Amino acid sequence: MKTMRTVAAVSMLVVALAGCFAQANQSGAENALAGGRLDEAAADIQTALQHDPDNPQLKQLAARIFTQRGVQYYQNGTMIAAADDFQRAVDYQPTFAMGWDYLGMIASQQHDWQHAIEYGDKGASLDGKPDPAYVEDARKELLKVQSGGIRPYLPPGRRPDVQY
Repeated sequence: MKTMRTVAAVSMLVVALAGCFAQANQSGAENALAGGRLDEAAADIQTALQHDPDNPQLKQLAARIFTQRGVQYYQNGTMIAAADDFQRAVDYQPTFAMGWDYLGMIASQQHDWQHAIEYGDKGASLDGKPDPAYVEDARKELLKVQSGGIRPYLPPGRRPDVQY
């Protein structure tokens, strides 16, 4: 009986310590975000989430941090890093409209019409706004591809008759 109480007490202590570590890292992430130190904020929020992975406030903060860093990458033309951060943002908070919108814009730039439509539409509906212009353009381009009017881009060495 005494062993079960000891185990329960140790478990509660571990949970309390994890919460303290998560709060400390959350504060660090918020301060770094406010100071524009996005890499530091991203590292701190990921550490906080390791200690408290189901905390909705941490997930919301993570979505904000990764979206802001993604915007920075996007503006610098670093699209792979931008797309990775926007994907992280929507993974942490699936209702984060801005992350979906940027994923849609990147897909559109890559002529990935189906994802441009899907992501852009999702972002717009979450935001309560009409579809952005790039979604309408993507719909038109997808219709051209589907009707055989144009062929989708294939990188050198890829054959259209082979499923990759």
